[in-house]
Amino acid sequence: MEPHPYIRLSALNDMIHDTLNSRFAGQRFWVLADITNHSYKADKKIHYFELVEKAQNGNWITAKMMGKSWGGGALRIEEFEKNTGQVFTNNLHVLVQVSVDYHPLYGLSVSVLDIDSNFMLGILEQQRNATLERLVKENDFIQKEGDGYSTFNSRLKLPAVIQKVAVISSSSSAGNEDFRHTMQHNDFGYVFQIDDYYTVVQGDNNAKLFMNKIIEIYNTGIPYDAVVINRGGGSQSDFLIFDNYNIGRAVAKFPIPIITGIGHQKNVSITDLMAHTHTKTPTKAAEFIIAHNRSFEQEILSLQQNIVIKSQQLFHVHYKELSELKNGISHNARKLVQIYSEELAKTNQRIISSSRSVLYGHQKKLILTAHQVVQSPKMLLQQKKNDLTHIKNSIKNTANDYLRREKVTLEHHLKSIQMMSPQNILRKGYAIVKFNEKIISSADNIQAGQEIEVILKDAKLKSTVKEKIQYDGRETDL
Repeated sequence: MEPHPYIRLSALNDMIHDTLNSRFAGQRFWVLADITNHSYKADKKIHYFELVEKAQNGNWITAKMMGKSWGGGALRIEEFEKNTGQVFTNNLHVLVQVSVDYHPLYGLSVSVLDIDSNFMLGILEQQRNATLERLVKENDFIQKEGDGYSTFNSRLKLPAVIQKVAVISSSSSAGNEDFRHTMQHNDFGYVFQIDDYYTVVQGDNNAKLFMNKIIEIYNTGIPYDAVVINRGGGSQSDFLIFDNYNIGRAVAKFPIPIITGIGHQKNVSITDLMAHTHTKTPTKAAEFIIAHNRSFEQEILSLQQNIVIKSQQLFHVHYKELSELKNGISHNARKLVQIYSEELAKTNQRIISSSRSVLYGHQKKLILTAHQVVQSPKMLLQQKKNDLTHIKNSIKNTANDYLRREKVTLEHHLKSIQMMSPQNILRKGYAIVKFNEKIISSADNIQAGQEIEVILKDAKLKSTVKEKIQYDGRETDL
Protein backbone atom coordinates (compact mmCIF):
# COMPACT_ATOMS: atom_id res chain seq x y z
CA MET A 1 0.00 0.00 0.00
CA GLU A 2 1.42 3.25 -1.08
CA PRO A 3 1.66 5.96 1.57
CA HIS A 4 -0.91 8.86 1.39
CA PRO A 5 0.44 12.12 0.10
CA TYR A 6 0.78 14.65 2.95
CA ILE A 7 1.99 18.13 3.84
CA ARG A 8 3.40 19.49 7.06
CA LEU A 9 1.08 21.26 9.53
CA SER A 10 3.13 24.41 9.15
CA ALA A 11 2.52 24.26 5.42
CA LEU A 12 -1.22 23.94 6.03
CA ASN A 13 -1.09 26.85 8.46
CA ASP A 14 0.78 28.87 5.89
CA MET A 15 -1.91 28.10 3.34
CA ILE A 16 -4.63 29.16 5.81
CA HIS A 17 -2.63 32.27 6.69
CA ASP A 18 -2.22 33.21 3.04
CA THR A 19 -5.86 32.57 2.30
CA LEU A 20 -7.10 34.66 5.25
CA ASN A 21 -4.65 37.44 4.55
CA SER A 22 -5.74 37.63 0.96
CA ARG A 23 -9.40 37.72 2.07
CA PHE A 24 -9.25 40.01 5.16
CA ALA A 25 -6.09 42.06 4.70
CA GLY A 26 -6.71 45.75 5.47
CA GLN A 27 -10.37 45.19 6.35
CA ARG A 28 -12.02 46.43 9.52
CA PHE A 29 -15.29 45.19 11.00
CA TRP A 30 -17.55 46.63 13.73
CA VAL A 31 -18.61 43.63 15.81
CA LEU A 32 -21.26 43.41 18.54
CA ALA A 33 -20.27 40.85 21.19
CA ASP A 34 -19.79 40.12 24.92
CA ILE A 35 -16.44 40.07 26.72
CA THR A 36 -15.41 36.87 28.59
CA ASN A 37 -12.18 35.42 30.03
CA HIS A 38 -10.60 38.86 30.16
CA SER A 39 -7.08 39.40 31.50
CA TYR A 40 -4.76 42.39 31.34
CA LYS A 41 -0.97 42.43 31.29
CA ALA A 42 -0.24 45.79 32.83
CA ASP A 43 3.52 45.65 32.13
CA LYS A 44 2.91 45.11 28.42
CA LYS A 45 -0.46 46.93 28.31
CA ILE A 46 -2.10 44.03 26.46
CA HIS A 47 -5.68 42.85 26.90
CA TYR A 48 -6.52 39.16 26.32
CA PHE A 49 -10.16 38.06 26.12
CA GLU A 50 -12.78 36.16 24.20
CA LEU A 51 -15.55 37.71 22.14
CA VAL A 52 -18.73 35.64 22.37
CA GLU A 53 -22.25 35.89 21.01
CA LYS A 54 -25.14 34.46 23.01
CA ALA A 55 -28.47 33.22 21.76
CA GLN A 56 -31.25 35.79 21.88
CA ASN A 57 -33.55 33.44 23.78
CA GLY A 58 -30.95 31.93 26.10
CA ASN A 59 -27.48 32.19 27.54
CA TRP A 60 -25.77 29.53 25.40
CA ILE A 61 -22.93 30.67 23.19
CA THR A 62 -23.54 30.66 19.44
CA ALA A 63 -20.17 32.12 18.38
CA LYS A 64 -16.75 32.65 19.97
CA MET A 65 -13.45 34.21 18.90
CA MET A 66 -10.16 34.79 20.66
CA GLY A 67 -9.33 38.47 20.97
CA LYS A 68 -6.54 40.78 22.03
CA SER A 69 -5.75 44.46 22.05
CA TRP A 70 -2.51 46.37 22.42
CA GLY A 71 -0.91 49.60 21.25
CA GLY A 72 -3.50 51.94 19.75
CA GLY A 73 -6.31 49.51 20.57
CA ALA A 74 -5.30 49.47 24.25
CA LEU A 75 -5.30 53.28 24.23
CA ARG A 76 -8.84 53.26 22.79
CA ILE A 77 -9.92 50.91 25.60
CA GLU A 78 -8.36 53.27 28.18
CA GLU A 79 -10.27 56.20 26.68
CA PHE A 80 -13.41 54.08 26.74
CA GLU A 81 -13.00 53.48 30.49
CA LYS A 82 -12.53 57.21 31.15
CA ASN A 83 -15.50 58.26 29.00
CA THR A 84 -17.97 55.69 30.27
CA GLY A 85 -16.79 55.10 33.81
CA GLN A 86 -16.94 51.40 33.05
CA VAL A 87 -13.94 49.12 33.43
CA PHE A 88 -13.23 46.94 30.39
CA THR A 89 -13.86 43.52 31.91
CA ASN A 90 -15.99 40.40 31.69
CA ASN A 91 -19.71 40.38 30.84
CA LEU A 92 -19.65 43.69 28.99
CA HIS A 93 -21.80 43.99 25.88
CA VAL A 94 -19.65 46.08 23.56
CA LEU A 95 -19.39 47.38 20.01
CA VAL A 96 -15.76 47.00 18.91
CA GLN A 97 -13.83 47.47 15.68
CA VAL A 98 -11.66 44.46 14.90
CA SER A 99 -9.27 43.12 12.31
CA VAL A 100 -8.94 39.39 11.55
CA ASP A 101 -5.58 37.77 12.37
CA TYR A 102 -4.21 34.29 11.89
CA HIS A 103 -0.99 33.09 13.50
CA PRO A 104 0.52 29.71 12.60
CA LEU A 105 1.18 29.05 16.28
CA TYR A 106 -1.71 30.77 18.10
CA GLY A 107 -4.44 30.29 15.53
CA LEU A 108 -7.32 32.52 14.50
CA SER A 109 -8.12 35.64 16.53
CA VAL A 110 -9.24 39.25 16.20
CA SER A 111 -7.46 42.40 17.29
CA VAL A 112 -9.60 45.13 18.84
CA LEU A 113 -8.62 48.42 17.23
CA ASP A 114 -11.38 50.66 18.62
CA ILE A 115 -14.38 50.52 20.93
CA ASP A 116 -17.55 52.64 20.77
CA SER A 117 -17.95 54.57 24.05
CA ASN A 118 -21.32 55.99 23.01
CA PHE A 119 -22.71 52.48 22.64
CA MET A 120 -21.65 51.65 26.22
CA LEU A 121 -22.95 54.98 27.52
CA GLY A 122 -26.27 54.17 25.94
CA ILE A 123 -26.33 50.81 27.68
CA LEU A 124 -25.41 52.42 31.02
CA GLU A 125 -28.12 55.02 30.52
CA GLN A 126 -30.61 52.28 29.72
CA GLN A 127 -29.59 50.44 32.89
CA ARG A 128 -29.88 53.67 34.88
CA ASN A 129 -33.36 54.42 33.46
CA ALA A 130 -34.41 50.83 34.12
CA THR A 131 -33.26 51.18 37.73
CA LEU A 132 -35.24 54.41 38.14
CA GLU A 133 -38.36 52.83 36.62
CA ARG A 134 -37.99 49.88 38.96
CA LEU A 135 -37.60 52.17 41.99
CA VAL A 136 -40.85 53.98 41.13
CA LYS A 137 -42.72 50.80 40.26
CA GLU A 138 -41.73 48.75 43.32
CA ASN A 139 -41.78 51.48 46.04
CA ASP A 140 -44.84 53.57 46.84
CA PHE A 141 -42.71 56.15 48.70
CA ILE A 142 -41.03 57.14 45.39
CA GLN A 143 -42.97 59.10 42.77
CA LYS A 144 -41.92 60.60 39.46
CA GLU A 145 -42.67 64.33 39.32
CA GLY A 146 -41.82 66.00 36.02
CA ASP A 147 -38.09 65.62 35.44
CA GLY A 148 -37.44 64.86 39.11
CA TYR A 149 -38.48 62.44 41.82
CA SER A 150 -40.34 62.87 45.11
CA THR A 151 -39.23 60.46 47.82
CA PHE A 152 -39.96 59.96 51.49
CA ASN A 153 -36.54 61.44 52.22
CA SER A 154 -36.96 64.46 49.95
CA ARG A 155 -40.32 65.23 51.58
CA LEU A 156 -38.78 65.40 55.06
CA LYS A 157 -38.45 68.87 56.54
CA LEU A 158 -34.95 69.95 57.45
CA PRO A 159 -34.55 71.04 61.11
CA ALA A 160 -34.49 74.80 61.57
CA VAL A 161 -30.86 74.43 62.65
CA ILE A 162 -28.56 71.62 61.52
CA GLN A 163 -26.00 70.70 64.21
CA LYS A 164 -25.61 66.91 64.44
CA VAL A 165 -24.36 65.48 61.15
CA ALA A 166 -23.47 61.89 60.17
CA VAL A 167 -21.03 61.67 57.25
CA ILE A 168 -20.57 58.64 54.98
CA SER A 169 -17.27 58.86 53.11
CA SER A 170 -13.95 57.23 52.48
CA SER A 171 -11.38 57.53 55.27
CA SER A 172 -8.86 58.87 52.75
CA SER A 173 -11.24 61.22 50.97
CA ALA A 174 -9.80 64.68 50.36
CA GLY A 175 -13.34 65.85 49.65
CA ASN A 176 -14.39 64.86 53.16
CA GLU A 177 -11.47 66.85 54.57
CA ASP A 178 -12.69 69.86 52.58
CA PHE A 179 -16.18 69.29 54.00
CA ARG A 180 -14.90 69.22 57.58
CA HIS A 181 -12.68 72.27 57.08
CA THR A 182 -15.55 74.30 55.61
CA MET A 183 -17.92 73.28 58.42
CA GLN A 184 -15.45 73.91 61.26
CA HIS A 185 -14.04 77.20 59.95
CA ASN A 186 -17.26 78.90 58.84
CA ASP A 187 -17.48 82.69 59.00
CA PHE A 188 -20.36 82.69 61.50
CA GLY A 189 -18.83 80.64 64.32
CA TYR A 190 -21.37 77.81 64.06
CA VAL A 191 -20.39 74.65 65.94
CA PHE A 192 -21.26 71.23 64.53
CA GLN A 193 -21.10 67.64 65.78
CA ILE A 194 -19.74 65.64 62.84
CA ASP A 195 -19.63 61.83 63.14
CA ASP A 196 -17.76 59.93 60.42
CA TYR A 197 -18.91 56.56 59.09
CA TYR A 198 -16.09 55.44 56.82
CA THR A 199 -16.61 52.95 53.99
CA VAL A 200 -15.71 52.31 50.37
CA VAL A 201 -17.53 54.79 48.13
CA GLN A 202 -16.62 53.49 44.68
CA GLY A 203 -17.30 50.38 42.63
CA ASP A 204 -20.74 48.84 42.26
CA ASN A 205 -19.45 45.63 43.87
CA ASN A 206 -18.99 47.54 47.13
CA ALA A 207 -22.67 48.53 47.37
CA LYS A 208 -23.27 46.11 50.27
CA LEU A 209 -20.52 47.77 52.36
CA PHE A 210 -22.08 51.15 51.64
CA MET A 211 -25.54 49.85 52.61
CA ASN A 212 -24.16 48.56 55.91
CA LYS A 213 -23.07 52.11 56.86
CA ILE A 214 -26.54 53.48 56.13
CA ILE A 215 -28.02 50.76 58.34
CA GLU A 216 -25.40 51.44 61.04
CA ILE A 217 -26.40 55.12 61.20
CA TYR A 218 -30.06 54.14 61.58
CA ASN A 219 -29.29 51.58 64.30
CA THR A 220 -27.32 54.05 66.44
CA GLY A 221 -30.56 55.81 67.34
CA ILE A 222 -28.69 59.12 67.42
CA PRO A 223 -31.07 61.95 66.45
CA TYR A 224 -28.97 63.33 63.61
CA ASP A 225 -30.26 66.45 61.90
CA ALA A 226 -28.89 65.31 58.55
CA VAL A 227 -26.78 62.62 56.87
CA VAL A 228 -24.17 63.72 54.34
CA ILE A 229 -22.76 61.42 51.64
CA ASN A 230 -19.37 62.76 50.58
CA ARG A 231 -17.01 61.78 47.81
CA GLY A 232 -14.36 63.79 45.97
CA GLY A 233 -13.50 63.53 42.31
CA GLY A 234 -12.59 60.36 40.46
CA SER A 235 -13.10 58.44 37.28
CA GLN A 236 -16.57 57.82 35.92
CA SER A 237 -16.50 54.21 37.01
CA ASP A 238 -16.03 55.29 40.61
CA PHE A 239 -19.54 56.71 40.67
CA LEU A 240 -21.43 53.65 39.44
CA ILE A 241 -22.05 52.63 43.06
CA PHE A 242 -24.40 55.61 43.40
CA ASP A 243 -26.65 54.22 40.63
CA ASN A 244 -27.18 51.00 42.59
CA TYR A 245 -30.86 50.05 43.12
CA ASN A 246 -30.54 49.03 46.78
CA ILE A 247 -28.61 52.18 47.73
CA GLY A 248 -31.11 54.40 45.89
CA ARG A 249 -34.02 52.68 47.65
CA ALA A 250 -32.37 52.97 51.08
CA VAL A 251 -31.66 56.68 50.57
CA ALA A 252 -35.23 57.36 49.37
CA LYS A 253 -36.71 55.65 52.46
CA PHE A 254 -34.23 56.92 55.09
CA PRO A 255 -36.00 58.83 57.93
CA ILE A 256 -33.28 61.49 58.26
CA PRO A 257 -32.71 64.10 55.51
CA ILE A 258 -29.77 63.06 53.30
CA ILE A 259 -27.54 65.63 51.59
CA THR A 260 -25.24 64.41 48.83
CA GLY A 261 -21.90 65.96 47.87
CA ILE A 262 -20.64 63.23 45.59
CA GLY A 263 -18.46 65.41 43.39
CA HIS A 264 -19.87 64.15 40.09
CA GLN A 265 -19.83 67.24 37.91
CA LYS A 266 -21.25 65.75 34.68
CA ASN A 267 -24.34 63.80 35.75
CA VAL A 268 -26.79 63.44 38.60
CA SER A 269 -26.70 59.96 40.12
CA ILE A 270 -29.72 57.95 41.24
CA THR A 271 -28.61 58.51 44.85
CA ASP A 272 -28.72 62.28 44.20
CA LEU A 273 -32.27 61.98 42.82
CA MET A 274 -33.49 59.94 45.80
CA ALA A 275 -31.88 62.19 48.46
CA HIS A 276 -33.37 65.22 50.17
CA THR A 277 -30.84 67.65 48.67
CA HIS A 278 -27.99 67.07 46.25
CA THR A 279 -24.96 69.31 45.78
CA LYS A 280 -22.06 68.98 43.38
CA THR A 281 -19.16 68.64 45.85
CA PRO A 282 -18.51 68.01 49.57
CA THR A 283 -17.61 71.69 49.95
CA LYS A 284 -20.94 72.70 48.39
CA ALA A 285 -22.72 70.36 50.82
CA ALA A 286 -21.02 72.12 53.76
CA GLU A 287 -21.87 75.54 52.31
CA PHE A 288 -25.52 74.45 51.91
CA ILE A 289 -25.73 73.47 55.62
CA ILE A 290 -24.04 76.71 56.74
CA ALA A 291 -26.34 78.78 54.50
CA HIS A 292 -29.36 76.90 55.91
CA ASN A 293 -28.35 77.78 59.49
CA ARG A 294 -27.52 81.36 58.49
CA SER A 295 -31.00 81.78 57.01
CA PHE A 296 -32.53 80.73 60.35
CA GLU A 297 -30.26 83.14 62.26
CA GLN A 298 -31.21 86.01 59.98
CA GLU A 299 -34.90 85.28 60.55
CA ILE A 300 -34.33 85.39 64.32
CA LEU A 301 -32.34 88.63 64.08
CA SER A 302 -35.05 90.18 61.92
CA LEU A 303 -37.72 89.10 64.41
CA GLN A 304 -35.67 90.53 67.28
CA GLN A 305 -35.34 93.85 65.48
CA ASN A 306 -39.08 93.97 64.78
CA ILE A 307 -39.82 93.24 68.46
CA VAL A 308 -37.52 96.06 69.59
CA ILE A 309 -39.04 98.53 67.14
CA LYS A 310 -42.60 97.52 68.05
CA SER A 311 -41.81 97.74 71.77
CA GLN A 312 -40.39 101.25 71.37
CA GLN A 313 -43.42 102.31 69.37
CA LEU A 314 -45.81 100.93 71.99
CA PHE A 315 -43.80 102.54 74.79
CA HIS A 316 -43.91 105.97 73.22
CA VAL A 317 -47.59 105.64 72.36
CA HIS A 318 -48.54 104.75 75.91
CA TYR A 319 -46.05 107.22 77.36
CA LYS A 320 -47.87 110.00 75.56
CA GLU A 321 -51.21 108.63 76.73
CA LEU A 322 -49.94 108.57 80.32
CA SER A 323 -48.68 112.13 79.96
CA GLU A 324 -52.06 113.29 78.71
CA LEU A 325 -53.80 111.33 81.44
CA LYS A 326 -51.51 112.85 84.06
CA ASN A 327 -52.22 116.34 82.77
CA GLY A 328 -55.95 115.61 82.79
CA ILE A 329 -55.77 114.31 86.36
CA SER A 330 -53.80 117.36 87.52
CA HIS A 331 -56.26 119.71 85.84
CA ASN A 332 -59.28 117.85 87.25
CA ALA A 333 -57.71 117.71 90.71
CA ARG A 334 -57.14 121.48 90.73
CA LYS A 335 -60.66 122.01 89.46
CA LEU A 336 -62.14 119.75 92.15
CA VAL A 337 -60.09 121.43 94.87
CA GLN A 338 -61.36 124.80 93.72
CA ILE A 339 -64.98 123.60 93.58
CA TYR A 340 -64.88 122.01 97.01
CA SER A 341 -63.07 125.03 98.48
CA GLU A 342 -65.88 127.24 97.30
CA GLU A 343 -68.45 124.79 98.68
CA LEU A 344 -66.64 124.70 102.03
CA ALA A 345 -66.60 128.49 102.16
CA LYS A 346 -70.33 128.59 101.42
CA THR A 347 -70.97 125.90 104.04
CA ASN A 348 -68.96 127.88 106.59
CA GLN A 349 -70.99 130.97 105.87
CA ARG A 350 -74.22 129.01 106.24
CA ILE A 351 -73.03 127.63 109.59
CA ILE A 352 -72.15 131.09 110.84
CA SER A 353 -75.43 132.57 109.62
CA SER A 354 -77.46 129.69 111.07
CA SER A 355 -75.67 129.95 114.40
CA ARG A 356 -76.34 133.65 114.65
CA SER A 357 -79.99 133.15 113.75
CA VAL A 358 -80.39 130.43 116.37
CA LEU A 359 -78.62 132.51 119.02
CA TYR A 360 -80.69 135.56 118.15
CA GLY A 361 -83.89 133.61 118.45
CA HIS A 362 -82.91 132.17 121.79
CA GLN A 363 -81.73 135.57 122.92
CA LYS A 364 -85.22 136.93 122.30
CA LYS A 365 -86.71 134.06 124.21
CA LEU A 366 -84.33 134.71 127.08
CA ILE A 367 -85.35 138.34 127.23
CA LEU A 368 -89.00 137.39 127.25
CA THR A 369 -88.31 134.86 129.90
CA ALA A 370 -86.47 137.46 131.95
CA HIS A 371 -89.53 139.66 131.88
CA GLN A 372 -91.68 136.78 132.91
CA VAL A 373 -89.29 135.92 135.71
CA VAL A 374 -89.51 139.41 137.00
CA GLN A 375 -93.27 139.18 136.99
CA SER A 376 -93.49 135.72 138.57
CA PRO A 377 -90.25 135.27 140.38
CA LYS A 378 -90.26 131.76 141.68
CA MET A 379 -92.61 129.93 139.37
CA LEU A 380 -91.54 131.78 136.37
CA LEU A 381 -87.91 131.39 137.34
CA GLN A 382 -88.32 127.65 137.71
CA GLN A 383 -90.32 127.40 134.53
CA LYS A 384 -87.81 129.43 132.63
CA LYS A 385 -85.02 127.50 134.19
CA ASN A 386 -86.58 124.33 132.80
CA ASP A 387 -87.13 126.01 129.51
CA LEU A 388 -83.51 127.14 129.46
CA THR A 389 -82.35 123.65 130.20
CA HIS A 390 -84.50 122.33 127.41
CA ILE A 391 -83.36 125.06 125.07
CA LYS A 392 -79.77 124.46 126.05
CA ASN A 393 -80.05 120.77 125.30
CA SER A 394 -81.92 121.49 122.13
CA ILE A 395 -79.27 123.97 121.00
CA LYS A 396 -76.51 121.56 121.93
CA ASN A 397 -78.16 118.62 120.17
CA THR A 398 -79.03 120.68 117.12
CA ALA A 399 -75.56 122.11 116.89
CA ASN A 400 -73.96 118.68 117.40
CA ASP A 401 -76.20 117.09 114.76
CA TYR A 402 -75.52 119.87 112.33
CA LEU A 403 -71.79 119.82 112.96
CA ARG A 404 -71.75 116.01 112.66
CA ARG A 405 -73.51 116.17 109.27
CA GLU A 406 -71.19 118.89 108.09
CA LYS A 407 -68.17 116.92 109.34
CA VAL A 408 -69.31 113.85 107.37
CA THR A 409 -69.74 116.06 104.33
CA LEU A 410 -66.28 117.56 104.82
CA GLU A 411 -64.70 114.11 105.26
CA HIS A 412 -66.37 112.93 102.04
CA HIS A 413 -65.02 115.97 100.21
CA LEU A 414 -61.59 115.40 101.77
CA LYS A 415 -61.48 111.77 100.61
CA SER A 416 -62.51 112.81 97.11
CA ILE A 417 -59.73 115.38 97.07
CA GLN A 418 -57.21 112.86 98.40
CA MET A 419 -58.22 110.29 95.74
CA MET A 420 -57.58 112.87 93.03
CA SER A 421 -54.35 114.12 94.61
CA PRO A 422 -51.04 113.64 92.65
CA GLN A 423 -49.61 111.48 95.48
CA ASN A 424 -52.47 109.00 95.19
CA ILE A 425 -52.21 108.99 91.38
CA LEU A 426 -48.48 108.15 91.68
CA ARG A 427 -49.27 105.22 93.95
CA LYS A 428 -51.49 103.79 91.19
CA GLY A 429 -48.52 103.40 88.85
CA TYR A 430 -48.57 106.72 87.02
CA ALA A 431 -45.62 109.07 86.86
CA ILE A 432 -44.87 112.79 86.63
CA VAL A 433 -42.32 113.92 84.05
CA LYS A 434 -40.30 117.09 84.63
CA PHE A 435 -38.02 118.88 82.21
CA ASN A 436 -35.87 121.80 83.36
CA GLU A 437 -37.56 121.56 86.82
CA LYS A 438 -41.03 121.97 85.24
CA ILE A 439 -43.81 119.46 84.88
CA ILE A 440 -44.46 118.78 81.21
CA SER A 441 -47.39 117.24 79.38
CA SER A 442 -46.02 117.41 75.85
CA ALA A 443 -42.74 116.25 74.26
CA ASP A 444 -42.62 119.14 71.78
CA ASN A 445 -39.59 120.77 73.43
CA ILE A 446 -37.77 117.53 74.23
CA GLN A 447 -35.19 116.04 71.89
CA ALA A 448 -33.24 112.77 71.94
CA GLY A 449 -30.24 112.97 74.23
CA GLN A 450 -31.82 115.45 76.69
CA GLU A 451 -32.34 114.56 80.33
CA ILE A 452 -35.72 114.31 81.98
CA GLU A 453 -36.85 113.55 85.52
CA VAL A 454 -39.51 110.86 86.08
CA ILE A 455 -41.20 111.04 89.50
CA LEU A 456 -42.69 107.81 90.84
CA LYS A 457 -44.36 107.20 94.19
CA ASP A 458 -41.10 106.27 95.92
CA ALA A 459 -38.28 107.58 93.71
CA LYS A 460 -37.11 110.10 91.18
CA LEU A 461 -35.53 108.76 88.02
CA LYS A 462 -33.02 110.75 86.06
CA SER A 463 -33.27 109.58 82.43
CA THR A 464 -31.83 110.41 79.05
CA VAL A 465 -34.18 110.36 76.07
CA LYS A 466 -32.92 107.68 73.66
CA GLU A 467 -35.42 108.20 70.87
CA LYS A 468 -38.45 110.37 70.20
CA ILE A 469 -41.27 108.89 68.09
CA GLN A 470 -44.41 110.87 67.27
CA TYR A 471 -47.82 109.19 67.40
CA ASP A 472 -51.46 110.20 67.21
CA GLY A 473 -52.43 109.01 70.70
CA ARG A 474 -55.01 106.54 69.44
CA GLU A 475 -52.93 103.38 69.92
CA THR A 476 -53.67 101.74 73.31
CA ASP A 477 -52.58 98.13 72.74
CA LEU A 478 -49.68 97.46 75.08
